[in-house]
This record gives sequence, structure tokens and C-alpha cells, in this order.
Amino acid sequence: MKASTADLQLLEDLFASPTANWRRFIDRYASTVIQVVQHARHCQKWTLTQKDADAVVVATFERLAENDLEVLRRFDNGGNFNTFLTVAARRIALQELQDRGAEQRIQTALRDDSAKRLQIPGS
Repeated sequence: MKASTADLQLLEDLFASPTANWRRFIDRYASTVIQVVQHARHCQKWTLTQKDADAVVVATFERLAENDLEVLRRFDNGGNFNTFLTVAARRIALQELQDRGAEQRIQTALRDDSAKRLQIPGS
């Protein structure tokens, strides 16, 4: 299935003027990215607060915007943009979730180690 005319037009507008059209892009595809993050979170059994899940959605959009929309520019106009975006967002979201999980494990280990060091010997 090919990309819709609306998808192609929005991408064309976005590439021509990212600043002017980024909000339109977010408005159109926010539900897709949110759904991808929720699904990835559920499948990977990540326990995140809503605030953390929202942060992953924001980080996903930030990564899509990086380097002059590099990821989005990889889209082949002959394909389905929604499928392309779903795959790209899933890869980004999984990386973000893994990074956040690793960061949480490090912080927990540091807290646990600090607590051990602060214990009074022999008590």
C-alpha cells in the first residue's frame, strides 16, 4: 500500500520548512507514536509512570527530528508511511526504554551501594 497523498504532502512540506510544519507532523502522528510506545512498553513489560512514558514519546519525536529529519528522509515514497513511521518509532522507543531501564538499574545499584557504605560497622 502506498503512502497517502496527505502523508506525502505533509512530508514534502516538512522537509521544505521543518520549523513551520513540525507541529502539523506531531498533530497528525502523535497517536501513532503514543500507541507504539505503549505497545513496546507492554511487550517489554516495562513499568513506567505516565510521566516517564510521555518522556519516551517526546524523546522519540526528538530523535525523529534529529539531523535535519534524517530518519524521516529515509522513507521510500513507494511504501506506506504509517508502517515506516511505526517501525522507526518502535526502534527508537525500544532504545529509549532500554536506556532508561539501564539508567534506573545503575541508580538503584549506586543507592544500594551508598546505603551499604553508610551503615555503621557492627550495628
